[in-house]
Amino acid sequence: MFSKMVVSKTVASILFGVGLVAFSVNTMAGQVKPGKKDFTEYCAPCHGAKGEGDGPVAVELATKPANLTLIEKHHGKFDRAWLKAYIDGRSMPRAHGTSKMPVWGRWFALQATAGGLLQEDRITIEKQVNKRIDNLMVYLKSIQVE
Repeated sequence: MFSKMVVSKTVASILFGVGLVAFSVNTMAGQVKPGKKDFTEYCAPCHGAKGEGDGPVAVELATKPANLTLIEKHHGKFDRAWLKAYIDGRSMPRAHGTSKMPVWGRWFALQATAGGLLQEDRITIEKQVNKRIDNLMVYLKSIQVE
């Protein structure tokens, strides 16, 4: 027969585990929402509301926008480092012409400055840029098809 202490510890462990899962899901959900907001505003005009490359601006572009629901499928994994650099765009080489996509890192940095941050406050600006791009990546991960 189980002692009250063993049962209490087991129940406490289960509740702690459930709490961690709930915290993790809530944290991700908290990042999906702002990521979806930025996606809708900045990405959907080209990539479409569902990220399938069929936005209203897509017909005007020389290169069809990527289907963002297939990132994981086409690359074999969801490569966060590569995707973050691609979305940011500021470190991508431009020697052979223009990017097929806007440089969102520069745009988000300008918005942070317009929001009242001083140009000299590069650390805070970069934190805001990184947070927005991280939130976009959480949203993009949430729309991947299997």
